[in-house]
Amino acid sequence: MKTNSNPAAKLICLALMAGMAMTTGVPRVLADPPVKPASGLTGQGELTWGTDLPKALVQAKAEGKSVLLFFHGSDWCPPCVEMQRQVFASPEFIKYARRMLVLVEVDFPQKSRQSDELKQANLALKARFNLSPEAEEGFPTLVLLNGAGETVYQETGYAGGGAAEVLPKLERHTGTGEPTAAFKDLTVDEFARMAGDKQNVILDVRTPEEYQAGHIAGAVNLDVSAADFQAKAAALDRSKTYLVHCASGVRSVRACNKLNQLDFPNLYNLPGGFRAWVKAGQAVEK
Repeated sequence: MKTNSNPAAKLICLALMAGMAMTTGVPRVLADPPVKPASGLTGQGELTWGTDLPKALVQAKAEGKSVLLFFHGSDWCPPCVEMQRQVFASPEFIKYARRMLVLVEVDFPQKSRQSDELKQANLALKARFNLSPEAEEGFPTLVLLNGAGETVYQETGYAGGGAAEVLPKLERHTGTGEPTAAFKDLTVDEFARMAGDKQNVILDVRTPEEYQAGHIAGAVNLDVSAADFQAKAAALDRSKTYLVHCASGVRSVRACNKLNQLDFPNLYNLPGGFRAWVKAGQAVEK
């Protein structure tokens, strides 16, 4: 067989062969494609996630819905990614969210770009809801707001369980789940016995001025009438037992109801409040 000895033809032939190789998968042989980091939720999937809380609150009020904020780190936080995959992508959550929620993501990525305006807005929200100021702490966190913009549920962390774990909590606070008992009333003697257990928290919900004038030893002061009561209460340890009192028993009932909305399971109220405590001759400190 006669071979082509034309040098130019050989060069053309080699170039064509190289081009074919580049289009038939050679790069895939040399290296695997890079793994993409987990992306944010905005504009993805079957649900719409916004980033503007004031706008979401207006929409929620108009539509008779609640607002759910999701604090997460989309490209570095494994529990956040698992919550997104197991909960938010589930048919059960999608059906519920379309009917009951306006969704807001508050993302703190490490690789993906954000505008300076969005970064500052997200940092302000992190501070507003008392999440840890540390860059990689406080994620994931869910915050549920009612139509008035008040916090009715807040929880940090995700240990699995999917929609079956998360949905009942959201349903209870949007009025679609089973109600739970808010608290149990105690006598002064019963309150005093439980107060003797240092594992329990005595929660004085009077004003700071009332507290300074005299209080039960070891009591923690958290004014139920203060604008930031819900946000500060949401940061408390839910595993503890809380012994709640005010001056006469009115504000403590309100505080117990607010704490119940935040999923505090062990709440005890002192009817008659601090006045009943003093009248019974129990110790007071200033």
